[in-house]
Amino acid sequence: SPLVGTPVKVTAADLDGREHDVSAAAGKVRVVDFWATWCDPCRDQLPFLDRLAADYGPRGLSVYAVAFDEDRDAVERFLAETPVSFTVLWDKGGAALSQSLEVTRLPTTLLVDRRGIVRDVHLGFEKGEEAKLEAAVRRLLAE
Repeated sequence: SPLVGTPVKVTAADLDGREHDVSAAAGKVRVVDFWATWCDPCRDQLPFLDRLAADYGPRGLSVYAVAFDEDRDAVERFLAETPVSFTVLWDKGGAALSQSLEVTRLPTTLLVDRRGIVRDVHLGFEKGEEAKLEAAVRRLLAE
């Protein structure tokens, strides 16, 4: 991905309308996941990301999930059924971020180091990939 080696540039509002700038989390390792409620692999990945946030948050991990749904209510309904502890942002239809970040497939997951540099971009999600992603997060946390 052309994003690898570049500073993370993700700003979006949460479901309450508050803006979040992912690059402002200096000193933290960040996982930034682009997803949608209609995407089955995305739905499968969110509970895993929630576990990562719980397990590694105390060690300096911040997790963000940016929903690309057109309908905000669909995101809210999904999160009511599948609550997560991390920050969920909403970019209606991916209008603000999909093109600038070249997100062409969901889920797309960015792994960002403590300096705010994108170190890895993971496309898609299948059961069994959790160990690989978790190992990458642990490596970044150890730096």
